[in-house]
Amino acid sequence: MKLIIWKLMQDLLQHDLGSSLLSIAVILGWLGLFFVFLRILTILIKRVLESIFKKS
Repeated sequence: MKLIIWKLMQDLLQHDLGSSLLSIAVILGWLGLFFVFLRILTILIKRVLESIFKKS
């Protein structure tokens, strides 16, 4: 894991600052979308389970 982070830092330092910041922004954006969809999925699962157990 440490080697992966070291390689990532070396790659970021070799490019200019603008492309590095853009890459970080894109990665954070995808992570944000992932967590939003994960939250929506958990809310839907919670509602389904509540409706199943409420009926029985």
